[in-house]
Amino acid sequence: MLQAIAPAPVSSPVSPVKSVMPWMAEPRMPLSEAAPYTVLSAQELYPRICVRDPYFALKDVTVLPGEVVARVPVQMAPGAEAMPLGLGEAGRHLAILGSCGAALVAPKDGQHFYLASAARGQWLKPSAQERATDMLWALAQAEYTGKRTCTARTLLSSSDGTPLFRLEVDYNVLSAAAFARLFGEARQEMRREPRPADTVQRTPEEWAKLRQNPYSKPLDLRDFQADGDSLRSSLVVTPELCKGHFAMHPVMPVAVVAGGMTRMATTLGRDLERNAEARFVAKDVKLSADSLAYAGQTVVFGARRTRVRGADHTFACTASVGERVVAQLDVTYTRVD
Repeated sequence: MLQAIAPAPVSSPVSPVKSVMPWMAEPRMPLSEAAPYTVLSAQELYPRICVRDPYFALKDVTVLPGEVVARVPVQMAPGAEAMPLGLGEAGRHLAILGSCGAALVAPKDGQHFYLASAARGQWLKPSAQERATDMLWALAQAEYTGKRTCTARTLLSSSDGTPLFRLEVDYNVLSAAAFARLFGEARQEMRREPRPADTVQRTPEEWAKLRQNPYSKPLDLRDFQADGDSLRSSLVVTPELCKGHFAMHPVMPVAVVAGGMTRMATTLGRDLERNAEARFVAKDVKLSADSLAYAGQTVVFGARRTRVRGADHTFACTASVGERVVAQLDVTYTRVD
């Protein structure tokens, strides 16, 4: 059973094993051989889960008996969600930690792409809360359910160990070769021009732009169109929106797509409630992700309120590229103020 409070991580040395990812100069040992209470460095994890910073933002990812634990930063204001962090960001961190757990129990060591295909979650605190100012805790247990599928059970807790959000994530697991075959059309040369020399003088604003984390602000959704109980908007995916997901193949993370859909739901909720300051707390969420949106494509987001029962509002949300459905989300929010 997942526990709510994590022990203080203790560092342990890690030995080498072969890897061919460009950001890993030295081989490392199989993660399955990591001893309990080993803190896994980013360099240990990046080559195996195939995502990196800034999309990966977990701190002190630590091996425990049968699970992994990490500290979780809150990087984005939750907006209309009266929660310590928004559902999209919570899903982002938990899905990444789940892939770390899956890498620990992978039948074969090496590079694997963990593509979230479905998720089911419950928010465990019904009352309104403000944005968290401290690091949160997350735990994950993972198991392979087939040769190329696995499931992670995750739990997000407050800094004092109070459980906040439970999320179960299903993944399709691809080798690097299989990913390249399936998503070759998404490949882009990410450095068409050389980086500026270190001697270039820049203003503080220019430096801030260079260091910008696209996951610290909501998507710039545009062209909102309301129609009764429905709302639509669109977004052009840029490589900037896909930083760290994946190397040389910029595709929009499913968790970020989910964040766009939850924003559509709460925006629609405010419109239908005729209150631009209304806030909501999530109850249940169910996600399916059938494909990915590539840099250069336009994603159309849609939300429709399907039921109102007292303060509870249920929404059916979609994200599509043309006729192709990228993801669908069913979510229930409770209006709290």
